[in-house]
Amino acid sequence: SLSASVPNFMVVETQIDTSISVRGVRSGANKGFEQSVPMNFDGIVYPRSQLARTPLVDLERVEVLRGPQPTLFGKNAIGGAVSVTSAKPTEEFEGKFSTSHESEHGEDQSLLVLSGPLSDNLLGRLTVSTREMDGWITNTKMKRLEPQRDETYIRGQLAWTSGDVDYNLKVETADFDSLGYAMEAIAPQDGYGLVFAGPIAVETTENWVRSSGETFSQNTMDNFVLTANYPMDGGGTLTSITGHVEYDSYEVLDVDYVGLEILDGTNQTEKYDQWSQEIRYTSPGGEDVDYIIGAYFQTADVDVTDYVPLGSFLALAGPPVSFLVGTNWDRLYAQSSDMFSIFGQADINLQDNWRLTVGARYSSEDKDGSRKLTLDGTGTALDGSPLLNALWAGVLNVGPHNIASSRSENSFDPMVRLSYDLSDNSQMYVSYTQGSKAGGFDIRGNSIPGTPLVSSEGGWEFEEEEATNIEWGYKMKSDRASFDFTYFTTEYDNLQTSVFDGVLGFKVGNASAAELDGFEMQGRYLITDNLEFYASMASLDYKFTDWKDSQCAYKEPATNGIYCDRTGASVILAPEDTANAGFAYDTVLSNSWVFDANLNVDYSSEYFITTNLDKNIKESGYSKVGLVLGLESSDGKWRISLIGDNLTDERIKVVGGTIPLARTFVRLASGGALDGIAYDAIYARPKNIAVKLDYNF
Repeated sequence: SLSASVPNFMVVETQIDTSISVRGVRSGANKGFEQSVPMNFDGIVYPRSQLARTPLVDLERVEVLRGPQPTLFGKNAIGGAVSVTSAKPTEEFEGKFSTSHESEHGEDQSLLVLSGPLSDNLLGRLTVSTREMDGWITNTKMKRLEPQRDETYIRGQLAWTSGDVDYNLKVETADFDSLGYAMEAIAPQDGYGLVFAGPIAVETTENWVRSSGETFSQNTMDNFVLTANYPMDGGGTLTSITGHVEYDSYEVLDVDYVGLEILDGTNQTEKYDQWSQEIRYTSPGGEDVDYIIGAYFQTADVDVTDYVPLGSFLALAGPPVSFLVGTNWDRLYAQSSDMFSIFGQADINLQDNWRLTVGARYSSEDKDGSRKLTLDGTGTALDGSPLLNALWAGVLNVGPHNIASSRSENSFDPMVRLSYDLSDNSQMYVSYTQGSKAGGFDIRGNSIPGTPLVSSEGGWEFEEEEATNIEWGYKMKSDRASFDFTYFTTEYDNLQTSVFDGVLGFKVGNASAAELDGFEMQGRYLITDNLEFYASMASLDYKFTDWKDSQCAYKEPATNGIYCDRTGASVILAPEDTANAGFAYDTVLSNSWVFDANLNVDYSSEYFITTNLDKNIKESGYSKVGLVLGLESSDGKWRISLIGDNLTDERIKVVGGTIPLARTFVRLASGGALDGIAYDAIYARPKNIAVKLDYNF
């Protein structure tokens, strides 16, 4: 919800993960990539995309930090960071209960919060939330609405003081499950509609109707964080943050995205376990030099499985392709990593309103990874036959292999910022930052270089990514207004990319370089004591400066073998212009109830939704209207709200791609006489209106 109103910030739930993008910078669709914009929750880094799906409720604040943030938020925050802080236990007893209902999509949410003292020096806070939703897209094959949601989240916190030391222990657990996609198959090209017609027709009309096999995602997450603040002689504070987070994901997918039995029953699992320890010292503040120094250690293990069976639809292609019916691949991936870093940042108060900020982080990381892919023809005509490998390679570019290796890398990421106070209420600054993101191993690869019979290059290892960012900004704030403006220019080297091979696999590697520049500005103005105007907007120019091996769009002539040169082109999910504007109004009614209203508009220009920048299904841009009407008691205990989102009912494509094997089957079915393709797109939620009741006690 937040990403819809923050320019140059986009959170997208794709078919297999959740991607956070800032200024067009994001991680590709490969679980081997570290997140370019990690989420930091109460001082604990969430580096995996699946963790971004964790329910977030009962929060104190959310901060979106744009541009490289390595000094305080970790080595891999090369595009930015999202810092989330939960609400803390209170010294006075208080509670909250809220419930909401949205009838069009069958969504119900509830939240219970209890907070207060448990003894003289012990405070507690309990947060429980649930969410259920039926969805809005009809899946004709499964005879149900999608995407369905079922989420339960529990967080407990204890805060106490022992001597001069303050402690906070947070324990949380979450179950968040989904059923189906907010997806449709669309935009058939050329011979696709001729081949997939009659009894094997594919639904390709944009009408909130799809046909696909079973798809669900089941996720559990457990986390604990122990934070201790030790006051030191001289007024500074020593802080220790110990954290453990683990999650377990099991997904069954129909990854052909259509009703035909092709890749139905695909399933994958992911298990992740992370321990981290941060120790930092913060100076008292208010001195000529204020500083923070610290050290961070993290160890993590991830295990991923991927099982893909081939369904009965292959039989229509005839021998020898039909022999693949009932065969499957089984891919296992394991990775362990250890990272250590030291960091520091200092604010130096110079003369005449000048301030210099310097910081840096040095990191050292070791990774061990292994990937094994096996093919199985048990119970088929290919059982035990060497023809199995040849057919998987020739039709699907998949080859059995077993590979393992280790890598070590070190990085140094500095930051310098010079600011000048123009007055007590305004400031301008210029900054220079370097960032880096760890290299690693390809989790999703179907082959490796040198695999017999496989025509694609395959892949295994990719290198570290680097960024250099320069910003200039201006900020002001008065009693009735606030405004800030930022101009940025960033260069990226060795960008980590995932390129679809046009069949069923991906080639992972490092694009040579990209650069981006633009501006962001936002402000608020209190027109009257009861009426406020707020607005924000951003402009982004993202270009690859050297990327010669990108996937080609449909019928785009290849410039390098089977690949296309994207030098000078833009990137997925990077609209040139985004904006948000609105009015917030409140007034006291005669019966002492307070009425408030908030009307806002989110705008985005067109943007690509496929990594190959295919113009057949790009998002053409939109303006989305939201409205909140509220009535609150004068004592703040009761509130009822009417919440409307996407009231103009815009059909917004979030992300998309080529339907897997679409082109392959058109050519097979027509004996090479026809060519054709179709696409899939995931959509944002259409118009929805909810009623919410809050009670505070």
